[in-house]
Amino acid sequence: MAQIDYAINVSDDRELVRAATDVFIGKVIEQTGTSTEPYLQTHFSVDVIETIKGNATGNVIVNQFGGYEHVLIWKYLTLADGDELLRPGENYLFVTKGDDESGYTFAPTYGNLLIEDQEDYQQKKLRFQKAFAEEISFEFP
Repeated sequence: MAQIDYAINVSDDRELVRAATDVFIGKVIEQTGTSTEPYLQTHFSVDVIETIKGNATGNVIVNQFGGYEHVLIWKYLTLADGDELLRPGENYLFVTKGDDESGYTFAPTYGNLLIEDQEDYQQKKLRFQKAFAEEISFEFP
């Protein structure tokens, strides 16, 4: 497991949303690949269902830190902060930074929230709409 050090308080929705370019709810369609530069990432095709912040629409690529690495004949799963890989067919609320060209990347654990059902969808949507309305700036030491 790889650990991430954050420059912001990612557990504060308002600060997390402030650092994001795009916040949206989307359905994971499929894994589209992996890359290792500058670090291991797994890429997923996601259909955007609803945008809360930013311009993400349609089908986008979402980049997740971690994934499977092949070393000789072995295959290893590396997870960032224990954040499980996205599951195709599931809906998530994504808090991301990026664009259509490079894809949208999120903070592990805090930037990809699984949506359990319609009630959970509404709760998470309202939670992050409120965070967007009340987003706060962060200061670097």
